[in-house]
Amino acid sequence: MAANFVLAVDDEKLTRELLAQALELLGFETRTAENGKIALDLLKQDVPELVITDIYMPEMNGIELLKEIRKFKENLPVILITGFDAEDARQAAKDFNANALLTKPFQIQQLKDVIDTLI
Repeated sequence: MAANFVLAVDDEKLTRELLAQALELLGFETRTAENGKIALDLLKQDVPELVITDIYMPEMNGIELLKEIRKFKENLPVILITGFDAEDARQAAKDFNANALLTKPFQIQQLKDVIDTLI
């Protein structure tokens, strides 16, 4: 059973903090990680109800994290975020069954709308 929190993963501290604030305004408890490797360690301890992860990060990027999540938690909703409007990001999101892809910067309402469709 999923825990009642959202995991936000981004290598940029300011983005992580803003994302956590936005999620908390939407009523979610939020935990954060600075890369996919740290996020994966957190996921093995406690599974959130949703993961929001940047694609391009050091250590383990968001696509690698998504692949790992799908190995053990196939139905966990994952939203990929990116600062690049790249076709490869859209294709990777599709190929690895991401639930949504948001391009930064996005509005809190956009995030809420996507989350509302997932949980």
